[in-house]
Amino acid sequence: MNAQPRPCLSCFLVGDVLNEAGARTKYGLLFEALSRACQVEAIHDLTLRGPARWLNLAQAFHPHPQTWKERFYKNLPAFHLRSQRAARILRQQAAVEKPAPCLIFQVGVLFDALQAAPSLPGVIYTDYTAVLSQRKHASQRFPFDEKQGQQWIALEKQAFARASLIFTRGQFVRRSIIQDYGIAPQRVVAVGGGVNFATLPDPATRSDDIPGPQILFIGKDFLRKGGDILLHAFAQVRQVYPRAHLNMVTSGPIPHAFSQEMVDIIAPTWDRAAIAALYQQADLFVLPSREETWGDVLLEAMAYGLPCIGVTGDAMSEIIAHDTTGLVVAPQPEALASAMLGLLKDPARRQQMGQAARQRVETAYTWEAVVQKMLPFLQGLAG
Repeated sequence: MNAQPRPCLSCFLVGDVLNEAGARTKYGLLFEALSRACQVEAIHDLTLRGPARWLNLAQAFHPHPQTWKERFYKNLPAFHLRSQRAARILRQQAAVEKPAPCLIFQVGVLFDALQAAPSLPGVIYTDYTAVLSQRKHASQRFPFDEKQGQQWIALEKQAFARASLIFTRGQFVRRSIIQDYGIAPQRVVAVGGGVNFATLPDPATRSDDIPGPQILFIGKDFLRKGGDILLHAFAQVRQVYPRAHLNMVTSGPIPHAFSQEMVDIIAPTWDRAAIAALYQQADLFVLPSREETWGDVLLEAMAYGLPCIGVTGDAMSEIIAHDTTGLVVAPQPEALASAMLGLLKDPARRQQMGQAARQRVETAYTWEAVVQKMLPFLQGLAG
């Protein structure tokens, strides 16, 4: 047992992990694992609410819904308002005697909680940088003009520079923080990310009553997640397997040029039972994202014992062990179709990969494992 004192954490994020399904699913288990290893003093939600929220919504308006959503979260006034709220909270905390020195634990870089507390050590845990999105402008995740983009990246750089340590989920983002933001390598540590299940589900056991191969895609942002690439590839798959079926959990819209024969478009939902049913009936999971700086949904599919097909260029090759738990191929319809056909023709290989994927999640991708990687660094900062 670790005999060192439990670090005290004051945590900040954008999202209500107690009352919002999305935030609870994405971050709830992280904070539960942190609470078991550390003394979590409080979890502060910096979401803009009331008049500030409505003003931000109006200022961020864009006729394209996805761009509007990105601008709602990523704009300069919102960054400063969230940071100011964090500063008020920290000032209030400073007036109250604490049982131990607290560290600031910040999730994401939509604000800078560290600027108001230079005497406190702090860490940032992130799976994203704006520079990476700027390079892939077609993904629509970088909603700035040139001047605003430079200002936003400068704010990120200041937040990274203030942090005592930066945790990233993967090496892909770690490299960006080091190379694009000039942060010393020893201050940036890749610790992974956990699968968002309190208890791992039973592996998928598809019913024999479902005819034809079943392929699953989950990606709310149709274009960024490569939904169009998959539809091109699926048309090629159906030339060999006419009864193949594709479930796509996405918000679209789907361009009229794409055939949706044997394709079900399912609205995104935080209903875990509904998503579980889709995993349970799938033969394989496919995610050809144009930009994927981590990939929580891949971990979920692997937890169900599904082989995953991802694409090269981003972080998916860190999660999918190529030719062991799935396949990582070029982000092109022909390569994607070939990979799907290869696995559909070989049930034994699919099963072997699915079992390896499940084992990989069990050993490497739980929130408990992630926090245990963080813990020595947090103890060092607290000391």
